[in-house]
Amino acid sequence: MDLRVKKTYKLLSDALLKLLEEKNFDEIKLTEICELAMVHKTTFYNHFNDKYDLLKYTLQCIQKDIVSSMPKTESLLEFYFELAKLYMSNIKEHETFYRRVLANDVDNLCATLLIDMFITDLENKIPKEKIPSYYVATFYVYGVFATINEWFKRGMKEDKEQMIFYLKSIIENNYHL
Repeated sequence: MDLRVKKTYKLLSDALLKLLEEKNFDEIKLTEICELAMVHKTTFYNHFNDKYDLLKYTLQCIQKDIVSSMPKTESLLEFYFELAKLYMSNIKEHETFYRRVLANDVDNLCATLLIDMFITDLENKIPKEKIPSYYVATFYVYGVFATINEWFKRGMKEDKEQMIFYLKSIIENNYHL
């Protein structure tokens, strides 16, 4: 990517993040993003389809940062729990961002973007066996994401280690219905 394009992406992404400190995503207008980034709307449309496309790019950057800090793990399950811990740490650290993005997310677009990125992370690591990896990844990610989302909505009272313990207990079948 050209240096000027990288700069434009960063300016727009930073502007979106700054505006999310003040208001919910659905309240942000494209003109506000462009004005704050000092980028003309035409330039914006040369790179993104709309503000949702910019949000997707911004979430992908956040995800890359999270995944790049992943420690080496022995097993797929360890990878999965480490990834969940990193996401929970990021959520806790950037609580306002997540509240603003997920607030009034009527179409669940933002949640779906986060889930899809998590599924991709996991799907690439699952061995191809009797069940296609995308079904396995989808099953686990939706369960874990719903649990983390519930933790988030309830005020993140438990620390991430306690939440990982809960998730491990559920996944490893130590909790029977």
